Amino acid sequence: MEQIKENTVSARGQLKESEFVSFLNVQGTGKRILFVGNSITRHGVLTSIGWHNDWGMAASSADKDYVHIVSAQVKKTFKDSAFCICQVAEWERQYKTGKEILSKYKTARDFDADIIIMRCIENCPQDDFDHHAFREQYKILIDYLNSSKNAEVILTSGFWKNVGDVDIERIAKESGYKYIYLGDLGEDDDMKAIGRFEHNGVAHHPGDKGMREIANRILLELL
Repeated sequence: MEQIKENTVSARGQLKESEFVSFLNVQGTGKRILFVGNSITRHGVLTSIGWHNDWGMAASSADKDYVHIVSAQVKKTFKDSAFCICQVAEWERQYKTGKEILSKYKTARDFDADIIIMRCIENCPQDDFDHHAFREQYKILIDYLNSSKNAEVILTSGFWKNVGDVDIERIAKESGYKYIYLGDLGEDDDMKAIGRFEHNGVAHHPGDKGMREIANRILLELL
């Protein structure tokens, strides 16, 4: 699990609080899909680390991050679908007491998704990781966002191998959710943006190839 140490992009300040929840085609009348993630899902401009974009780090353009790739493919099957992006780096950073900040994601809850894709864990502190607290709070987060209690839920492991991956897989098995393993991608430098960014943490995020593979694995379970 050494690769996760290369993620030196801070969990703080990835987005303004007013931007924790955003939408694509929110008025759509088709499937309603909620992406729950972190910087890999969406990171705002942060010039101090050489990131000048506002989409999934470190795709070369918005349409090449996994959210936009998945969304584009979904719209081919389910016309006029609506999408919500819920960026939960703040929750990851303080997962042990995560239920205390759930109200920050109320707009995502009110979106009332048909499908929820949980693509987060990387920013949960690895030192003294509390497996019990993580499982408890992760389930609370899912239940909070699943306002109808009828949404299909898809869970993924971390992009970089993570001590909490076993907990996500356990929750999937216990709850009947689909589970997608991604940890092998974080071990493959071809899947990262190495050489494209000076900041080591940004460069170790998924590049276009990595984003495409994340999207492909999600789409296999989604369509």
